[in-house]
Amino acid sequence: MTTWSLSNSAKAQRLERAFSNRDIDFRTQGFCDHPNFLRAEASDPRFLESYAEYVEVRPYTTDYLEDARCKITVAAEAVRLAVAKDGRLGACVDVASMLGRMLDRLGVWNYNAKTCLTIHYPDHMDVPDTYFYGVDTNQFTAPHAIIVAPPFCVVDVSAKYQPFRHPRQSTCIPERVLQEQFISARWNYSDIASPEVQALVQFRGGHIERYLRSEYGSMYEVAAKLPARMIEPASSDSAALKYVIVAVGGVIEPLEGVLATNQVAEPPWKFSKRTFSRTCRRPLTVFLTWTTDRKGITYE
Repeated sequence: MTTWSLSNSAKAQRLERAFSNRDIDFRTQGFCDHPNFLRAEASDPRFLESYAEYVEVRPYTTDYLEDARCKITVAAEAVRLAVAKDGRLGACVDVASMLGRMLDRLGVWNYNAKTCLTIHYPDHMDVPDTYFYGVDTNQFTAPHAIIVAPPFCVVDVSAKYQPFRHPRQSTCIPERVLQEQFISARWNYSDIASPEVQALVQFRGGHIERYLRSEYGSMYEVAAKLPARMIEPASSDSAALKYVIVAVGGVIEPLEGVLATNQVAEPPWKFSKRTFSRTCRRPLTVFLTWTTDRKGITYE
């Protein structure tokens, strides 16, 4: 029987009261696109975090979860195939935006998470771990981006398609991550801040953890509401993946308006927000059709 272990009735009811106080109907999937929600989000860019938290803690029926699993699996595979065909590396923000909107169209509860990602490789490979830092000396829209869509606590079809330093690293990562079992992960500043940032803080006489809590307190708040999660190795030749959610994102446009994004880089850890996507020269385009036999899917 399919279940969702993160449901929490007390937290769900608290959020429902907050939504009701703003005249937001929380009963329908995708209510974050309701005009009242958008008005609240305009005055508080982090209000989108409340939708993400609600997706995690609300109750789900077994019938819903089983139906959602099928839809998510099909949609994720369609996007993965499009990513592989496109050949572009590091397109996680575009991929998550597209997949999230596809799931919205299919009536699947989901949210778009900006995450730090730590990849630990098998010891016998003798290659260093890979870190996608949230606090670094470079500018970027997000360290990594995934979808959370019950019954999957991680939906990631772009982890394998990153510009790794060693060619062998990508071979240890699954073509798609669809993780149902929630495995809590412990994290520390080394998962969040790059060695260059840590060295700079230390050079100035500071302490990295105090620095992060002071300058990026919202990141800690998001991590407390949306707990970090671990994907354990499937075999002795597989990598372990640790996801630390540091913000919530997405795009304003509906599915038809989402191609690829060329966003101005902004600190992903300071606040959660949605953006307007801007067409690139090589847009990631996926069209999904859902039919009664659950085989009606096309992509290009």
